[in-house]
Amino acid sequence: MSDQSDMVKSLIAAFPGKVIALELAPEQAAVLVGASAVRDFFRHLKSDDKLRFDYLSSLSGVDAGEHLEVVYHIFSTVTKAKLTVKVQLPTENAEIHSICDIYRATDWYEREIRELYGIEVLNHPDMRPLLLPEDWDQGPPMRKGWTGRDFIVKPE
Repeated sequence: MSDQSDMVKSLIAAFPGKVIALELAPEQAAVLVGASAVRDFFRHLKSDDKLRFDYLSSLSGVDAGEHLEVVYHIFSTVTKAKLTVKVQLPTENAEIHSICDIYRATDWYEREIRELYGIEVLNHPDMRPLLLPEDWDQGPPMRKGWTGRDFIVKPE
């Protein structure tokens, strides 16, 4: 790919109606991907000979208020391209398909977003608790508005 703009255009063309360009920064583009296209999209990023996104550096959950987001940062060690991939999910019954068989690095990140944000990760091979106790029953603690037994609201 000659530049970020060409890369994003090719992704939009490969996934019509499923990919939207968000930002075209000189160093790193960002795209919004529909939840139903996540697995196919990441398979394409990794296997396409022109893209070769072979390294996932991070995956984060975000409570944006009106929706939840899963944010992936990926990199090509071959082309040196960087890409941020965002997936928006409803705050209720949020679920996303696991990609840990495509990018092994997402394994613990996916477990983390389930525990901390309540996002169900479908088809993940091991959803044992990672950070919270097994008997945790207070809801996802990184959600806005969360209050737990030991949570103290900081005065403004």
